[in-house]
Amino acid sequence: MINETKQVFGFLPPSALGARAEDGPTKAGFADALKGFVGQVDRQMQAANQKAEEFAVGKSFDLHEIMIATEKADISFRLLLQIRNKLLEAYQEIMRMQF
Repeated sequence: MINETKQVFGFLPPSALGARAEDGPTKAGFADALKGFVGQVDRQMQAANQKAEEFAVGKSFDLHEIMIATEKADISFRLLLQIRNKLLEAYQEIMRMQF
């Protein structure tokens, strides 16, 4: 369970997870972290599609691995959508502010 949590939050910089600045320099910003997570989601989706195609042509008979890869890609994609929705809500809230 801990490994899955690390995998999900692996795209965040250490400072976002409570690490202090003196623990080491962080070079990646939020945009880089988000770009890395989008790339990770894309790779998971491509891997799931490849496994499904291999199953369809008869190269692979590990249906459980196909389902696991598909669910990982689906969960990652849903998380990405939620991040996008929260960013959009925050942007809209900032735009509504009056100075």
